[in-house]
Amino acid sequence: MKALKKSVSMLLTAVLTVVLLAACSNNSSNESAPSKEPQSSATGQSATNADEYTVKIVFVGPATSEAIKEVAAAASAITKEKFNTNIELVRLDYGSFQQGVNLMFSGNEQFDLMPNFAFNTATAANSGQILDLDDLLAKKGKDLLEQISDEDWRAMTVGGKIYAVPNNKEKAQGYGIAMATEMLEGIGYDASTIKSQDDLEELFKAIKAKYPTVHPLVSDNGLMGQMPVTKDDLGYDFGVLENGLDASNTTVVNWFASETYKKQVELRYKWAKQGLIMPDASTNTESAGSLIGAGKGFSAFTNTKPGIEAEWQRKAGKPMTVVELVKPFSTTSGVSNQWYISYTSKKPERAMEVLNEMYINPELADILVNGIEGKHYVKDTTAGVLSYPEGVDASNTSYSSVAWAWLNELITTPWEADGASIWKDTIAFNESASPSVAKGFMWNNSNVLNEITASNNVIAKFANAIESGMLDPATTLPKFVQELNDAGVQKIVDEKQLQLNKWLEENK
Repeated sequence: MKALKKSVSMLLTAVLTVVLLAACSNNSSNESAPSKEPQSSATGQSATNADEYTVKIVFVGPATSEAIKEVAAAASAITKEKFNTNIELVRLDYGSFQQGVNLMFSGNEQFDLMPNFAFNTATAANSGQILDLDDLLAKKGKDLLEQISDEDWRAMTVGGKIYAVPNNKEKAQGYGIAMATEMLEGIGYDASTIKSQDDLEELFKAIKAKYPTVHPLVSDNGLMGQMPVTKDDLGYDFGVLENGLDASNTTVVNWFASETYKKQVELRYKWAKQGLIMPDASTNTESAGSLIGAGKGFSAFTNTKPGIEAEWQRKAGKPMTVVELVKPFSTTSGVSNQWYISYTSKKPERAMEVLNEMYINPELADILVNGIEGKHYVKDTTAGVLSYPEGVDASNTSYSSVAWAWLNELITTPWEADGASIWKDTIAFNESASPSVAKGFMWNNSNVLNEITASNNVIAKFANAIESGMLDPATTLPKFVQELNDAGVQKIVDEKQLQLNKWLEENK
């Protein structure tokens, strides 16, 4: 990776030298970290931008057609002046994003930029859906190269080439439990006494006794996959380090055949038998936030990060208490939110210019993330925070803010509910996390794509139900593991072990 980064930097130096000599400009440059003042792209508009171009961004999350056009026009006012480039924005709902983008790919539809929501970088790279970015970063992504760490770039690399730009957000993960504060207070429970998952059973029983019509633990749209453990997914696709913080054990295992997974699903089955988990958890089509907000549920497992309580309060529409069960740790998956340039882009250099500007320009970031001031938000310049205009809230806004999926939420104006210090707190959160022994390892799944497809079919058959406590692990887990073995999961694990061993040797 060091050699790769060095070659990219050398190419960048050569390109910039030519540009500087041609323009007879001075040799000063802005190499500071992003500030709240709008910055210009390091390369700026060049002779190649004499022609007008529209960068088409495909994004995720609900918004009205009118709002999308307004936001695109406001963003274009910035990029048109700097690069002679307009912005076209397309937004797809969460559930249809992957299908919609795949249809665009299969139809060779021209678009330029997208987040990796529901996409795997190695798979997208190996299938030719996205472009490698090395030359583009050197020519038009100077700020990205300077401000993103080598460690993060390693996690964007497939086959020695960079294929994605990592989002600047929380890059660590912790796990906890989100609970309705009113119910906690109703049973007189001190949440500070909760130290681990082992403390939850008695709490759930107390909730069930006090509120017999309430489900103590609910799923989120049928999913309960979050578990308070420190496994490292190693880029997903089954093979994991059972405890990523144990530097003495770098053996890759099938997660679903691991002792840790077995204990987790046994506990959930026990809870379900006691009536502590909603009975239709694996088929539930409501979000955990709406269930808790409607008084149907008490709690749900959650990731933890700065601002997570405020996030849950927005979801549930009521006060929520979040307790950490696993302290923050960081893996390659911590930079799993990324941005791609589509292979169908007609002018990838123009797309990279916009991508670079999205990362460094707070004005552009605020527009794309939060929408139009006065319509989608109002700004308290004294407090330095945003809130909704009168009559508007998260449920009826015409332009939903999905900050975590945009490229750099840390340069946007915080929302009042999150607090003015949210981004400083996020940086501190990232720095506090314990790293996995395999952080930076990038899994290349190209040799086992058939096995991954077959194994995913098995996952779809068993995982949700067994993780929701609906199936008895004593009888179901052996069948689950056997069908995974029949699908070729061990070949995936073996291939990942080979790649990890090589990576560990190269990164001693």
